[in-house]
Amino acid sequence: MTTRLAFLAAALALAAPAAAQVQGAAERAPGHADPVLRQAAAALADEDLATARKELEPELQRRPDDPLVQALGGVLRFHEQRYAEAAELLSRSGVPSGGGLDYLALAKAALEITRDHQKAESEHFRVSYPPGKDEVLVPYLLEALEAQRAALQADLGWVPPEKVTIEILTGTRQLARLSTLTEEEIRTSGTIALCKFDKLMIVSPKALARGYDWLDTAAHEYTHHVVTQRTRNNTPIWLHEGIAKWSESRWRGAGGDSLSPYAGALLKKALQRGKLVTFAEMHPSMAKLPSQEAAALAFAEVMLAVEYLQKKGGPPLLSRILERVAGAIPVERAVPEAMGLADFDAFEAEWRRYLAVRPLPAGGDVALRQLQFLDDERHKPTAHAEWAEIPDEKARGFARLGEIMRERGKWSAARIEYGKAMRRVGPRHGVLTAKYALAALQSGHEAEAEAALAEAVKTNPHHPALQVNLGRIKVKKKDWSGAREAFLLANRIDPFDPEIHAGLAAAAEATGDATLAAREQRFARLLLARPERSPSLGPAAAGVGPHGARAPGTSPHGGAPAGNPHGK
Repeated sequence: MTTRLAFLAAALALAAPAAAQVQGAAERAPGHADPVLRQAAAALADEDLATARKELEPELQRRPDDPLVQALGGVLRFHEQRYAEAAELLSRSGVPSGGGLDYLALAKAALEITRDHQKAESEHFRVSYPPGKDEVLVPYLLEALEAQRAALQADLGWVPPEKVTIEILTGTRQLARLSTLTEEEIRTSGTIALCKFDKLMIVSPKALARGYDWLDTAAHEYTHHVVTQRTRNNTPIWLHEGIAKWSESRWRGAGGDSLSPYAGALLKKALQRGKLVTFAEMHPSMAKLPSQEAAALAFAEVMLAVEYLQKKGGPPLLSRILERVAGAIPVERAVPEAMGLADFDAFEAEWRRYLAVRPLPAGGDVALRQLQFLDDERHKPTAHAEWAEIPDEKARGFARLGEIMRERGKWSAARIEYGKAMRRVGPRHGVLTAKYALAALQSGHEAEAEAALAEAVKTNPHHPALQVNLGRIKVKKKDWSGAREAFLLANRIDPFDPEIHAGLAAAAEATGDATLAAREQRFARLLLARPERSPSLGPAAAGVGPHGARAPGTSPHGGAPAGNPHGK
């Protein structure tokens, strides 16, 4: 490799997210005496686009044919989501492909994937999404992220001023092509979104058999973006993920509201067995952990580490830690210094004692509902597979018999059989309770359905089918506030169910919001893929198939995943 190509490769290595290695790598690179390019490369490593632009834009005008300028300019354009310009500059620079981050391949893949995307913007965010049904995600996504931005501004005292791009992707294959993760790592860990290269990348809930908590996920990834910018990309993964996990519910209320019953039970078992995932094992990414169970445990651990910091000193303590980390103080010093402790071992000891006594959510005996990707040939959903989470064999038999009755339109008989299963295992299994409630509703036992649903949502608050059935009851009672709340909770997991949007339209119309009603009616028609039909409430509008699956073109009602929907 020539001297200039060697420097070119070193400069691109600087632009990778590895801020702690920037200075040393720059000083080792041949030709490092160029202070402008060294500063630009360091800024790109910190994902500090404002500084990178300040250094590189004049050089792109002054030295447009210099391969070093072209290479770093190409990385800058990639971080700005100007993919065609990025690919052109990187191609002209002669940067070698392969080894480390292949920015040219990333730019070409991003250009191809987003070529036909549509765009929508709010004051601080822009969404790039495939044409078609993913349009229904956009207004909710923008609203949630604006709320998350305001919450983080209050919590951390600062958020990046620049507008942030969110790219909605069709599946894990696209996520792998636009990131440094393999598709196998993504599926194994259950990673569903990433914050990288100054943007958020989120897989559409349409790609999963049972949806996922996509709005919390978007808020989680934006939190990563804020922490990266605040600390010049110096925050270690355990603290990064802990802050993001604790903060992901801030757009809708208090922090720390996303510890699932399953994760709580997993944490309790790991504590009893002395098998916690160590902070070191979480490096360099949660997405590289060996299973969705390991990822769920790790996320529970780090979220409660940040919860403990919040309880000890609130946002001011967290800000003191982040200020030290931004100044390149190792977190092993930053945390105990900010807390007034002797060393990091003292913090870990306090945190472990907190884990041992912290009350955990009820209902943790329910198995992890792993993310099921529709294009994963190894784990294709099968008929009646949803009953596998019920450990009682007789209850499973009654549930399957209820399904047979339901397929035949015999709702009273279905209610009886589902009821037998319910009496054996109770309402904690969301799928069973949702089917039982629907059969009860269809056979005229509304009070019975409502009582079962009210009990089930205590341990399955975000199960979409439970919330849709509650929404049906609220609409019938003309409780429009309650209906809107239930349908919005369902929408946070399963936004491609047309009945959700038909219900939201009905609530909006009843409360005098004609604009919102028109939008939700349009979304419902889009999801039905039959625009000549007017969407309505009820099982037919919801697309319920003979086995409780969704009709073609809609999203299945199922449980919210309790694994790792996030990545860094």
